[in-house]
Amino acid sequence: MSQRKKNIRLILVWLVLVLVTALVLLTRGDRNRINVARDLFAVEDVSKVDQVVITTSDQENDLRFLNGIWTLNNKYKADPQRVTVLFAILKQNKIRRKAASRKIASLDSAKQGGGISVKFLSTGRVVKGFDIIDLDGLTYFNDGEESYVVEIPGYRVDLGGIFKLDEGGWRNPLVFDLNWANLQEVNMIFPERPKDQFDVVYRRRYYTIKQLETADSTKLTDFLDNVSLLYVSDYLDKDELANYKIDIRSPKASIIVSDVGGNKHSLTIYNEQEGSNTVLGEIDSTDYALFDFNMIRKALRPKQYFSEQ
Repeated sequence: MSQRKKNIRLILVWLVLVLVTALVLLTRGDRNRINVARDLFAVEDVSKVDQVVITTSDQENDLRFLNGIWTLNNKYKADPQRVTVLFAILKQNKIRRKAASRKIASLDSAKQGGGISVKFLSTGRVVKGFDIIDLDGLTYFNDGEESYVVEIPGYRVDLGGIFKLDEGGWRNPLVFDLNWANLQEVNMIFPERPKDQFDVVYRRRYYTIKQLETADSTKLTDFLDNVSLLYVSDYLDKDELANYKIDIRSPKASIIVSDVGGNKHSLTIYNEQEGSNTVLGEIDSTDYALFDFNMIRKALRPKQYFSEQ
């Protein structure tokens, strides 16, 4: 057989392969091809959303915008930073691709075992709702029929993580959430070290320490900033609290903050937790929480620390 005939035969074989491949693609289709808008799960104008309901297998968290603030389960103020992140995800998420067909069974199983549902509402009407499934390091949103891998273009973030927060995770972490322009007094109490106790009071347009004739103004200002910025690392429910050692008879310190309206808020500090850099505390004799040791240390200055040298 001549070389020319061999070349013609190879070309014909190649053409047949191309036609067969095209035929397979036309009959099967690309099962992962996106046939919906990439912004299927996004909301352009998030300002109209005034309620978010997040439901998991063991809890439901209800975020509502009431009287100018976001509230949680009609009991607490919500964490404004996490609410901001939530709405950034709602506005900016995009579909990357449809879930691979081989993943469908695993996604259905994961959804039944621990899937999360979220609804975004405006004046009681559902604006957007979908399920969230994490599988193999990817976040999938499901519209009730199909699952899609979602992302925020240009960022490598876990979009599903925020939807997994429990009630404590959605709460405002600030201990003393008040208007510091109305701060009237801060009482520092050290039960085991009475000589270190002191009271910060507002007099003649300045804050002073009642027990000192003069106090270092820079240190005092820094101290008030540290107290005002105290935040919780993790709120503890009753079941979680059982895992921590606590002796309520021997608190290490207490901080009591009063405003001009006579409202008082308190934080009682107990022992440092073994094997960690956390301290157990109680807020307003109601909630137990964990705090970063270094943050607490800056707020537990003794009276002598403020004496001018």
